[in-house]
Amino acid sequence: MACSHGHGATASAGFPKANYGPGAKWIKHLTQNRLGTFEGGHFADVNLSSVLFTHRIDNKEHFKPEVWSAPGLLKPTFEEAMKFRPASKGESFGPSWGLIGGSQGGRPPLPFPHTGISMSAYSAVEFDPGCDATIFSTDGTPLQGITGGGGGDRRVEYVIPHSIVKTGKHELVIESSCNGIFGAPWNGDTIPPPDALSTCSLLGCTILNSQQMNRYLGLASADLVVPNMEAWHFLWDVQALRQISELVPGNTALQNKALTTANAIMTVFDKGDVHSLSAGRKLAEEVLGEHWAEKGENLVYEERTEKAQVWVIGSGPTESPSRKWLARGLPKSTSWIATRSIVSRAVRRSSTNGSRALARQSIFGQRYFESRFGARCKTAWLPDSFGLTAVPQLIRLADMDYFFTQKLSWNISGRTVYLRSIRRNNFPHSTFDWVGIGGTQVLRHMTPVDTYTAQATVGDVVKDVNNHKNLKSSDISLLVFGNGDGGGGPLAKMLENLRRIRATSNKWRVIPPVNMGHSVDEFLDVLANDSDAGAKLPNWSGELYLEKGDRKFEILLRDVESVQVPQDRLCIHEKINDCWEKVLLNQFHDVLPGSAIGMVYDGAEKLYAEVRKDGETLLEEAFKAIFPPSVSLDDQAFKSKKTGTIVGFNTTFFPHRDIVEVLLSGAAQRLKSQVVQTAKNGARWLCTSRLLCWWWGSLWYSNRKRASVAPVGTDHFVLKNASVQLTIIEGGITSLYDVALDRELIPAGESEASSSLDKPNYWDAWDVEIHHLEKFQKLRFDNISVAAEGRLRASLKSTVKYGHSTCH
Repeated sequence: MACSHGHGATASAGFPKANYGPGAKWIKHLTQNRLGTFEGGHFADVNLSSVLFTHRIDNKEHFKPEVWSAPGLLKPTFEEAMKFRPASKGESFGPSWGLIGGSQGGRPPLPFPHTGISMSAYSAVEFDPGCDATIFSTDGTPLQGITGGGGGDRRVEYVIPHSIVKTGKHELVIESSCNGIFGAPWNGDTIPPPDALSTCSLLGCTILNSQQMNRYLGLASADLVVPNMEAWHFLWDVQALRQISELVPGNTALQNKALTTANAIMTVFDKGDVHSLSAGRKLAEEVLGEHWAEKGENLVYEERTEKAQVWVIGSGPTESPSRKWLARGLPKSTSWIATRSIVSRAVRRSSTNGSRALARQSIFGQRYFESRFGARCKTAWLPDSFGLTAVPQLIRLADMDYFFTQKLSWNISGRTVYLRSIRRNNFPHSTFDWVGIGGTQVLRHMTPVDTYTAQATVGDVVKDVNNHKNLKSSDISLLVFGNGDGGGGPLAKMLENLRRIRATSNKWRVIPPVNMGHSVDEFLDVLANDSDAGAKLPNWSGELYLEKGDRKFEILLRDVESVQVPQDRLCIHEKINDCWEKVLLNQFHDVLPGSAIGMVYDGAEKLYAEVRKDGETLLEEAFKAIFPPSVSLDDQAFKSKKTGTIVGFNTTFFPHRDIVEVLLSGAAQRLKSQVVQTAKNGARWLCTSRLLCWWWGSLWYSNRKRASVAPVGTDHFVLKNASVQLTIIEGGITSLYDVALDRELIPAGESEASSSLDKPNYWDAWDVEIHHLEKFQKLRFDNISVAAEGRLRASLKSTVKYGHSTCH
């Protein structure tokens, strides 16, 4: 009788009765490791790397490189660099930060004898100087950037246009800079200066000569190549499968399918069989989808309301001051940039400063974009700013609706210090309405990937959803990809990888759907529409992250604009605009905090000196026009004046009282009766002046509670005015008392002034790590004496020693 549970059933005809094989002993991590051997490495001569190019030629018959090194650290124009000598592959160039120009003349691969290359062959120049470079045509038109070296940002190929291939000859000009993305250190690190005087070892200190200290970069590749595009697409298939197997979280069916498929592809591959490439690509369709590559841009994706969606876009345009600077040095770059600008219009500003400077950044940026591209920007694009304050009001006043940034996500070192405790900041939103101080709002998005230089990997796409902090309000996010901080931009491998991720997401529901081919403006338009004009989004009121910039020059130019208003002459406006452009250019975010290279500050100080000179000249011209025939207090002619009135001008927008110092000579002699306090050297007197906003008037003294300084005893001093009282006993500040509020401001036990040694884990230009608060050195004020004593000003002077330094 047959068993109802089927135990007595006959075995299926399709399933073997006997099994004498070893069985599938699939060990997952070993297979994953195997994928890492399929490209380059020890097996480069037999793995996929061996078939990526069908031809590679570097002989002098077909490739004739020439070179010219700029003397010193000069920055010559394109025309000045047209002086070349013969060069060769493998030659080294330098020193650090040196500028190298090269002329690469050659015949494309087409004329190679007996190669059989067709007229339609995809041919390229592979140029690897080990550093950044720019390729120009012989008339100075920039064609493409180059990033040399072996990093993930490597981009060393320049595709020869098919029209050039037909002519049989092509000549290029390449400019290289002998430094890496983060500098040119001689010891392989990224942050030490390139010309350190010595290097210390365990055995002592070894002095290096300048040849050793400088970095010389070699021309690793200068070849004419014909890529095997089927092999490259095969490679991109495998790389996408490997990323899926490694970066999709959990233990999913897709993850394991990608791994087994990639393993099968490696098994199918045969260096000597060209058909193995197409066979391997066919296997990849088991994950990517059948005929996915043939569908291309016409691939239709299902509506998937249950999944968040990732929009992708390459790196955005540069800030307008940099564009203008580039156009001055390379006039032909303007049309090149215009034809290659991203459809989305965005203003990129680079640092937070006073509101007037931020307003100027917007005004000058919009003016430049509209004059060059025929339209204003709609989105404020500020991915890497060190500070964001009154931006919402200024963005809307500048005719923009949207704002993009991501700097806050790097704010692990953004700390609020309360005495000796630290609070780390983790910003709570990705998409929100940023409401300014006056209630003005702007729609703001911060990419959840936490970088504006994403590599467009599967991990990036997954993180763009998993790290989104506002999925309940918005289910779309932006992935900004491409190599920044030195160049390269979006690479072919990134675009190809995104195409494969998009294809995979259409078949498998583990990966978020990817939306390609749109602009930032389009993304934010959809975001605004889906959120009911921001009504569904959370609000963030006030500032986000603050750092102030070069305020002295902002104040100088504000004063110039205030006093120049009555003149309103075109030539003056041009001079003021020129000064502003120099200041705005130096508000790039790495200039202000001191995290740029030394050469940057050499140039910045030169520009600032020009602004100071021109600004002070404009001020003097304006005052002479307003108060003829007046002279400046610093003018030598002032000493000879016997009569006249000393006038103060308030350039601020609020009534202002301040202390003014005037030389006691010439016309000032008759003001001695109004002297409130004389300096120790007797050469100056001080008074206060209260002037209405945007107005001028004679100086006069307003009675106010006097400041005082009193030696109470040995090493005991008390400084006091109407607001605070400071007490110093035995070289330490023991009390800071708020007179108006009647309370002590220094908690008990915190009376000593102290200093901490800042030794961060790495980025010493801007990082201040939490452990710097663990060790203090108390500071003592020695040799204390009274520096000023009177109604208006009371002060002490002292000496403080710290390590090998003495401060006065």
